Amino acid sequence: MINTPKIGYASLNIDTHARFRTCRKDDLTESLLRDLIRDNLDTLNAMLDYNIKQKNYFFRISSSLIPFGSSPLNTLDWAHEFSDYFANLRTKIQTHQIRISCHPGQYTVLNAQNEAVVAASIEDLWYHTHLMELLSGNPNHKIILHVGGVYGDKQAAMNRFIDVYNHRLPEAIKKFLAIENDDRLYSVADILYLSKMTGVPLIYDNLHHLINPSLDSLAPHEIVAQVIDTWKVNDGTPKVHYSQQAYNKRPGAHTDTINLDQFIDDYELLYSQFDLDIMLEVKDKNRSFMKVNQYFNPSQLVLEQEWGRYKYLIMSYSTHAYNELRLLFRENKIVNPVAFYRVVDQTLSGPTTIGTQINALEHAWGYFKHHASSTEQKRFFSYLDGLRAETVTIQSITKFLYKLAVKYQSSYLRESYFLVSSTT
Repeated sequence: MINTPKIGYASLNIDTHARFRTCRKDDLTESLLRDLIRDNLDTLNAMLDYNIKQKNYFFRISSSLIPFGSSPLNTLDWAHEFSDYFANLRTKIQTHQIRISCHPGQYTVLNAQNEAVVAASIEDLWYHTHLMELLSGNPNHKIILHVGGVYGDKQAAMNRFIDVYNHRLPEAIKKFLAIENDDRLYSVADILYLSKMTGVPLIYDNLHHLINPSLDSLAPHEIVAQVIDTWKVNDGTPKVHYSQQAYNKRPGAHTDTINLDQFIDDYELLYSQFDLDIMLEVKDKNRSFMKVNQYFNPSQLVLEQEWGRYKYLIMSYSTHAYNELRLLFRENKIVNPVAFYRVVDQTLSGPTTIGTQINALEHAWGYFKHHASSTEQKRFFSYLDGLRAETVTIQSITKFLYKLAVKYQSSYLRESYFLVSSTT
């Protein structure tokens, strides 16, 4: 029996208004660094709380959690100083069985020709390993890495990766490490070879494989099967990365949101035969999680809450679509999430007009018209005039309305995707 996959998203939640902070190295002081780390750990805690509330138990943590975490510029014993913070996060992660991962950036390159780059990359992996140990210690939490460059001789570059992995990486790092195929240099066939030579588990990225294909004689699910076979028991459930190609953008550019119909087709083609977890790589992050998770774990209550968040955003694009969805919920005790999100996806991928935007803004304003001061009322209607004249953007107005939602404690509007979309 195939288990329902955990669905995750990467690094940031676009609806918590919390962001990871850093600074320029020229401005770095111990006092500022402590403030940044404290704020970032609070941000991670808020994101975990949000995820738990939404039954999201798979999450990629930002590598910038600890600013300059692997740099000699950071001289703090941050693990000790913030041990209480980490203990609280660890308890939360373990209690709710949240699976975490992280993804070091482009400068962490184990097969570099420059020894200084390799040494710095290993140091960066130590930093990420330290985070994994502090937050859980379970090797099913993964540090995902790209192989690196080619440097004019791909086989030599692959041999350097094998040598560094086998002879210079300690087991403490290797127990968390996994590598993925990329969209230019290292295909699935390439990383399968590297896994054979090192034992490192692999991450299948569907969009990267689409752009940089290999193993053409195999069916898509057969390729996924070979990747999954690289995972050992201690590695936990295999995980994959999933994204969709943005229209009219460079190859590999991620879409703003996951189109659910396309996801279902891809899931059936690639993943439905396997136990695995799916990390979504998409710009609207937690919102696409909600969408895909509703496909696997439908809940009428959750879907009604999502409709409440989408309501004015949909209205700002299409009155017809708004009325269609309103009737869908009014006339059906159980709403099919695929049908709901099909209308959402089709509507938000289409055009919007100043008229539909003003209609949605006026409906949202209805929550404040009896509370707003005369100054706030004048400002709102002045904004509408500016929108009609195309001298004011809708983002300026929704940002203003979001501030009013906070001021007048309208939790319904504070959670509205119409307002939050323009303030993050």
